[in-house]
Amino acid sequence: MRYFFVCGAPKSGTTWLQRLLDAHPAVVCSGEGHFIERLAAPMFQVGKQYNAHLQLVAERVYEGHPYYNALEERDLAPLVRSFIITLMARRHKPGAVVIGDKTPRYTEFLNQLRTLFPEARFLHMVRDPRDVTVSLLHHGLRAGYADALTSGSRVQAELTANAAQAWLKAQVLFARFSEANPEQCLELRYEDLSVSPDDVLARTFRFLGVSDAPDIIGAAKESASFEKWAGRKRGDEDKTSFFRKGLVGDWKGSLDQAALNRIADTCSSWMERKGYNGEG
Repeated sequence: MRYFFVCGAPKSGTTWLQRLLDAHPAVVCSGEGHFIERLAAPMFQVGKQYNAHLQLVAERVYEGHPYYNALEERDLAPLVRSFIITLMARRHKPGAVVIGDKTPRYTEFLNQLRTLFPEARFLHMVRDPRDVTVSLLHHGLRAGYADALTSGSRVQAELTANAAQAWLKAQVLFARFSEANPEQCLELRYEDLSVSPDDVLARTFRFLGVSDAPDIIGAAKESASFEKWAGRKRGDEDKTSFFRKGLVGDWKGSLDQAALNRIADTCSSWMERKGYNGEG
């Protein structure tokens, strides 16, 4: 079994990519495992606590000479890896040869994931930070921030700034990681996946080492379509739904100039690097 991980700034389309990948007959892609911060880090912390206890016992009972050597992360790493594999393998299908997990925040833990899975592949989803911000503002409204969509409100200003900073951080971290591990990394653009899904999926499936046959790509697109998951046509908005609208360029007419300025102040240099300058 081969392993991969999907990451990206929140609201960049990682869930869409996850479902497209999971629709491939040779791929299993689950979502939101949060393996590093919720499993690996606490397990390594247990090792540190155990070491502290050993040292205390040694000082109080054995004149500072413990019977057991301190645990190191390399001692626990195989156990952590095995635990993660066990969780991912619970979703299995006949013929699957590649298994992965989508968690947007993996951008912050790429090196830790590679330490545990040195052979893994890493997929990064990128989306225009202006569209990311619009999506996050609507998510904020659903989460109870009543003024999230109110132009000029403090809440909207804070959410916009947070969205821009999160987007920038994801780009910087993945770029740094991919420069060090270019053969293991693939970056995809939400906009390209929307306009040319066949080309993007073919490249992605080849990157994972599975078939890119047209019938497989067609079935994946149908299985993960906006219409199937939202129950309505792309572009028909439902502000209460996780799948709100599904359009590229929705930021036009949705963000005021103050919000656009905040995003540009934080992200402009990286927006140009990713092709999001001007109206694109």
